Amino acid sequence: MAELVRTARTGGVPHHGPVTPECPVECLLAVLSLNSFNPLARAYDAPFAEPRTVGDVVDLYTRRQLRKIRGIGPRRASEIEVALVLAGLNLAGRQQRPGGTEGPAR
Repeated sequence: MAELVRTARTGGVPHHGPVTPECPVECLLAVLSLNSFNPLARAYDAPFAEPRTVGDVVDLYTRRQLRKIRGIGPRRASEIEVALVLAGLNLAGRQQRPGGTEGPAR
């Protein structure tokens, strides 16, 4: 059986309460699978630094950069989008800007 590796710089979810853009990326562990969280948090082979905050993840989503991370394809990019919404973040006002390969903006 494959080993599940949990990536968390602080050892877990750092607080309880609403998730805000200023929260560490580990706050998404409550709403995101480890299969999506690990490549996202480590930004495998990406041309940018690993996201440190939830706001960084929202920015990657907005700039359509999520799929530039090795291990994040269409399904995991969609899971990350849903996780951001489930975490309480409003993505409705954030149109995805051109720059990636995630498909047409909605």
